[in-house]
Amino acid sequence: MPEILERSQDLESLCYLETMFEEHGFDDGYRDGEKSGELEGPYELGREIGFYSGCIDTWGELATRHPGKINPRALRHMDTLRTMIADFPTTNNPDADMYALRDKMKNKMRVITSLLNVQQKYIMTEAPKMTY
Repeated sequence: MPEILERSQDLESLCYLETMFEEHGFDDGYRDGEKSGELEGPYELGREIGFYSGCIDTWGELATRHPGKINPRALRHMDTLRTMIADFPTTNNPDADMYALRDKMKNKMRVITSLLNVQQKYIMTEAPKMTY
């Protein structure tokens, strides 16, 4: 009987150890995700999409004021990105993969900046703190 009790305690210790490592791994991964910028909330996601929208609006205005200065291919890609931004869900939709949509927008933005020969990249920074 003592042998069965000892095995039971060993199994419980092993299960506890596994749970403990899972929790530590989750905490480490979460922290690393926050540092790398891969872990985002809806606010950060909205800021990035807004950044893309602002760039497209600005470049569109420049194209209107200075026709012929912007590559026609860039204009087509800008129209596509504008459509992607307009179609982006603004409510919580369980069927939409918002991060995949954002990644497509990011890739489209890379193509546009390459065609325009500009270095425009969204850099996630902390929100400015109010000072008095």
